Amino acid sequence: MAYKGKYSRKQTRVSPFFTLLGVIVVPVALALTVLLLGRMVQSMGRSKAAVLNQTADQAILQQFDGFVSGQLDSAREALSSASVQETVPEVTETPVREKVIYEIPADVQVAPEPNPECYGQTDDPSTLQWLLDEAEYMLDGQPLYFSTDKELFAGSVVNYYLDDTIFAITWKEVHDGSVYTFSEVKINHPSQFRRHLAGGEYGSEMQFYTTEMADSVNAVVASSGDFYRFRNFGISVYESRVRRVEGTYAETCYIDGNGDMHFTYGGDILTTEAAKAYVEENDIRFSLAFGPVLIDNYELVEHTWYGVGEITEGYARAALCQMGELHYIVVTANTEGPWQNIPTVKMFAGNVAATGCRMAYCLDGGQTAAIVMGNQLINRPVYGQQRKISDIIYFATAVPEGG
Repeated sequence: MAYKGKYSRKQTRVSPFFTLLGVIVVPVALALTVLLLGRMVQSMGRSKAAVLNQTADQAILQQFDGFVSGQLDSAREALSSASVQETVPEVTETPVREKVIYEIPADVQVAPEPNPECYGQTDDPSTLQWLLDEAEYMLDGQPLYFSTDKELFAGSVVNYYLDDTIFAITWKEVHDGSVYTFSEVKINHPSQFRRHLAGGEYGSEMQFYTTEMADSVNAVVASSGDFYRFRNFGISVYESRVRRVEGTYAETCYIDGNGDMHFTYGGDILTTEAAKAYVEENDIRFSLAFGPVLIDNYELVEHTWYGVGEITEGYARAALCQMGELHYIVVTANTEGPWQNIPTVKMFAGNVAATGCRMAYCLDGGQTAAIVMGNQLINRPVYGQQRKISDIIYFATAVPEGG
């Protein structure tokens, strides 16, 4: 998958100066020196020969003039030949890798299956510069939060996936005594950012583990959602339809047709009519109702109270972040190994803001919070095991199966 241009010289350029020096100056100088030295030897001690030598000298000059003319003709031919043979260094330009844009139809429940050969893993981030180089064509100039100098949580690894439509990289690091799991994702089309409900329809009472739902829809990366069946608040939108409205105090996150995140705050939307108007005006595909909002247009949002969840107590956390266009991070904060601190919302928001994200929103935390990549649970949930829940968000490849 690497596309690397190389610059190479096929021939060494012949300098006209050195051609002139070799063809004209050196031979002429040598010839003139030989002739003059010969005349000096002949005339030493013989003053009477001076007059006679004038005629001889004229002959020498005529010979020399003919010699120089011949050398100049040769030089002109050599320079002409050098000019013809001179080549501009051959340059192989780096091929422009065109993006492959596929769209996953909205009415399709299961995304295309990822290519197993596109997954990889390493315990040394410093070896992954090649991967970042290959993924560069997808990033549209956007910087990654991940870097090859990341200091991983001891014993953990970096997992990654790259094909023509999605780049995803997942790793763990320690902040404030908690283990943070990050999964950074860049996709080519908004349809690759999806929401799946247990049972395949809104309102189903079925519940599954995040890993089970991720496997059922062919997710490259999946995160637990808002566990919508467990609570009755916020504005719930699924398949662009308003399903529930309770906007008194909850903050809601919406994903539009471009894959961008939007927020409403408590009291912004209180009726079904207002919710439908908002959905239509902003081309909303689905929503997440948990919160609170952490980052809004790069601004840290501080809360002293929130009607959902425990924001001032230490708790396992999860969040969805948008870095830029079709560029996201899902993140959790858990206890693991010697790191047994769990953050308040304020602490969590501070570490999330350090990613440089434009938008960030809290998902359901505690034992619900889970990040899956390639059907593998990456973070360590509360009590060391997943909880069955009602929904996930996920990112999928759009490469058609067999394509």
